[in-house]
Amino acid sequence: MSQQTVTVRILNRDYQFAATDEERASLLSAADQLDATMRSIKGNNSTLAADKVAIMAALNMSHEMMQLKQAHNKISQLTNQLQSKLK
Repeated sequence: MSQQTVTVRILNRDYQFAATDEERASLLSAADQLDATMRSIKGNNSTLAADKVAIMAALNMSHEMMQLKQAHNKISQLTNQLQSKLK
């Protein structure tokens, strides 16, 4: 697994990361999602500085992740309950 430099563009700035071939597609996809989220926030608040936009984007994405984890936990609990009833 050799690492290569991957360049991503977020809010018109380039950032370089080291990534393996296996990580490359996921990294690019994550960067695209972050860029879209930051552009959406920036578009609604054109006077916000980039660091504040980044904090807001990180908070939004973190909140979404927490909601997904909670939904996953509920589904896991229901699955376990169903499995125990089937035994």
